[in-house]
Amino acid sequence: MNYFQETIGPYPFKQLDIVLDGLGMEYPGIVTAHKIYDSGPVDPVVLKSMVVHEIAHQWFYGMISNDPYNDAWLDEGFVGFATGLFHFSKSKQSVPYESVYKQIEHLELPVNLPLDLYESDMNSYVYGKSPVMLWRLFEKNGGIKEAEKFLKNYYQFYKYKEINSKEFVRFTKYYFDLEDDSLFQDWLLIE
Repeated sequence: MNYFQETIGPYPFKQLDIVLDGLGMEYPGIVTAHKIYDSGPVDPVVLKSMVVHEIAHQWFYGMISNDPYNDAWLDEGFVGFATGLFHFSKSKQSVPYESVYKQIEHLELPVNLPLDLYESDMNSYVYGKSPVMLWRLFEKNGGIKEAEKFLKNYYQFYKYKEINSKEFVRFTKYYFDLEDDSLFQDWLLIE
């Protein structure tokens, strides 16, 4: 909680309840974590990471909303990215960019398709490729410190609003003073 409040912005609610039962899920002011779909309970290390992930949803989807069918990457990608930032801030490790990129090199589709257009590996795109591409964006534009600054500005601008991929691209191009869409071509379908 402290990391996200310092990095992104104030926690938006008066209370946060964490229920360690059921699927990992987020709701305003409450998160659940215990297992992933048909699995049994996850081990303690995975459970801790799952709780961090679900807490990050208080900012990304709880405060900055998006269409979860057409732009699921905007909350899950940002949450995955913010969770990674949290873990790297705790460990003081540098981001192993090359090994992170290898995890998605076989994923050729954009991350912002409607969910029914992914065959069987929607999770690979929404939960996997989208945070990796955010890492790539910040690797080329200032690294972790700039990523944290970006998240704070993004949150301040979009809290209590709904965003879509087109608006994300517009904001990011303005923020980094980008001339074209080349940083987005490998991962977003830009209309």
